[in-house]
Amino acid sequence: MPKFTSVLDQLLDAIQAEYSLPGYDCAVWQNGREIYRRMSGAADLETQTPVTDQTLYNIYSNTKVITCTAALQLFEQGKFLLEDELSRYFPEFAHMKVRMPDGTETDAKNPITIRDLFRMTAGFGDGGEYNEMGMKFYMETGGACPLSALPAYLAQVPLFFEPGTQFRYGICHEMLAALIEKLSGQTFGSYLEQHIFRPLGMHNTAFSLDKLENKALANQYRYAGPDQPLVSLGAANCLIPPILKESASGGLISSVDDYMKFQQALACGEQLLSRRTIDLMRLDQLSGSMREGYGYTHIGTGYGLGVRTVIDQAACGSPIGFGPFGWGGAAGTYGSIDPENNLCIFYAQHVFGTEDLRTHNRIRNVIYAGIE
Repeated sequence: MPKFTSVLDQLLDAIQAEYSLPGYDCAVWQNGREIYRRMSGAADLETQTPVTDQTLYNIYSNTKVITCTAALQLFEQGKFLLEDELSRYFPEFAHMKVRMPDGTETDAKNPITIRDLFRMTAGFGDGGEYNEMGMKFYMETGGACPLSALPAYLAQVPLFFEPGTQFRYGICHEMLAALIEKLSGQTFGSYLEQHIFRPLGMHNTAFSLDKLENKALANQYRYAGPDQPLVSLGAANCLIPPILKESASGGLISSVDDYMKFQQALACGEQLLSRRTIDLMRLDQLSGSMREGYGYTHIGTGYGLGVRTVIDQAACGSPIGFGPFGWGGAAGTYGSIDPENNLCIFYAQHVFGTEDLRTHNRIRNVIYAGIE
């Protein structure tokens, strides 16, 4: 039994009480086996359905790590270079405009590169800033909105900044998915199923419940503050517009067990990517002015090829070293992959509006203080 077991039990129960969480699930794997698991509470307050190892969650931006892993598989096959210009694969992006603060437009000086897509420095905004484009995309494709057609519509919208100069969290990884489709000749979902989900035995992961036999998707809630009742949001994805049927940024449904299988494959290396490519993935890719929009440099983390990565352990304020990388999801999920210690953490809840960073960092610190 790990040294941290009783302390983490107490912390998780305290977090549940602090934010009135209906339920949670936390797993820790080391050296390919589960060394800790604690589930508590209900997946749905109204029905009091208990949280089990079959409970499904909208993992939102934890999807991004899977997307970037898929793209890096094609990188390892020599299908593209990080330095390649996006227009090499999608000529629509050859002559982009940049929207200036005063509303005027000017020609982009820098090309968008594939590296820019990974590290969110391409000049794209977030999904909410493309409503007009999205409506046009939907209407002109009869509601089908194939990912392969997205580049033609996205390239019509001016960039929000000069490529390679700023970090802006947004839809860059949707374009990575379009690149995966173009280079693989498969739909994005089919590629993930064949090259990641099926090889790892991830039978509870998909973009839609329709594709899963297990329908145990937890209900979602919003935390409204101390002594306030949780607001029920239903089980469906709250953030990804329906036009993105296979959203590479935040569309996957998964279980804790499934996501841990994925994380473990990156922690041990060679199953999905080589150890050298994993090391490149977790190497900080930001510099200079790019850090201004990132927002996490002050707590010791940078951004690699689609993942958070530690760059300053003192600022991080945690005994974790420089190995762990990963990301989180909007409803409170948290993933961490540590090749040095062959250690993976995945924590799942389905509640928006809690202090996720504080929750995740406390869980992380307790675990690292007690591992062998």
